[in-house]
Amino acid sequence: MKTAIRTSAGPEPFAAFPKDYTGLCQRYVPRPLHDATDYAAARRAIEPLLGFEDRLNPDQVDYLEAVSSFIEAYDRARVKWPKSAPLDTLKFLLEQHEMSAADLSRVLGSDRSLGPKLLRGERRLTADHIRTLARHFNVEPGVLL
Repeated sequence: MKTAIRTSAGPEPFAAFPKDYTGLCQRYVPRPLHDATDYAAARRAIEPLLGFEDRLNPDQVDYLEAVSSFIEAYDRARVKWPKSAPLDTLKFLLEQHEMSAADLSRVLGSDRSLGPKLLRGERRLTADHIRTLARHFNVEPGVLL
């Protein structure tokens, strides 16, 4: 049985997202992912929480960790990491996670111009950027060096 996630016209804002674990599970029950459809549903389930990690309550943290663990297991089994330059790897990660340059800026906690500058090669990743991105994408920091 597939787990369904409610969809709306656009992403739900963080402020309107459930605050308790039961409410979060009513939207999407954390479970192992078996195919691309499961993967996409799991990603949609946690998207409103991403970028707000410093504002999550304990139930939201637990939920994010639970769903993320299934996403990470799916990625480990199926994603083939390219042997390439750090910028190419970053672009690959963004593509795999359907993220834009603006999303990259948000993950890094910076102004909106940082993401595009990094992707154009106008700025280089700092050690803090690499640590943040490695945590966000659950990869070894070395893939971004």
